[in-house]
Amino acid sequence: MFKNFMKKYGYYLMAFVLILAVGLTVGLTGEDNTKIYPNEQVENSEDADPTSTVPISMLSPLKSPQVLKWYSDSELFYNATLNQWESHKAVDLTSDSGDVYAVLDGVIIDCSYNYADGYCVKIRHDDGIVTSYCSLSNLDSVTKGKTVKRGDKIGEISNSGANELGDGGHLHFAVELNGKPVDPSNYISFENK
Repeated sequence: MFKNFMKKYGYYLMAFVLILAVGLTVGLTGEDNTKIYPNEQVENSEDADPTSTVPISMLSPLKSPQVLKWYSDSELFYNATLNQWESHKAVDLTSDSGDVYAVLDGVIIDCSYNYADGYCVKIRHDDGIVTSYCSLSNLDSVTKGKTVKRGDKIGEISNSGANELGDGGHLHFAVELNGKPVDPSNYISFENK
């Protein structure tokens, strides 16, 4: 009887199991597309910084910025320099002025150079926010541990990052909230969006 059942319905059963397996795999590994905002509490996280209920509005890191490449953790962008498609968990900006400014008060937690990103500055702010400014021309005006105020100049744009060398002089600007990358346009309104 089982043999006859499998002969008659075996393909349907196998298709069902396959669809179920694919569905479970996608459900377990799929990305969470919900956005995280700074005034939301992070549940079940003992390591997370406490967050305030005051909405956060950042200063633009460049005067009159033009967006070269938007943030995306789901849509792939073509990187002409590396000749590959990739996610882009930052915003690439350019401006005629070229001066780069701290978007909020904070403390510089890293000033470093690496071949891929160029000269980078990381600033820790309140509410679990860390901002990164990469592809700077140098690190002459910043030091690790220095306190900066919103609007303080921290550098100038360049093409020091080899990963995006073909994009010309720009700022590779990233925001993390409680250790996770988030879209900078959640905090800054860029004109050409």
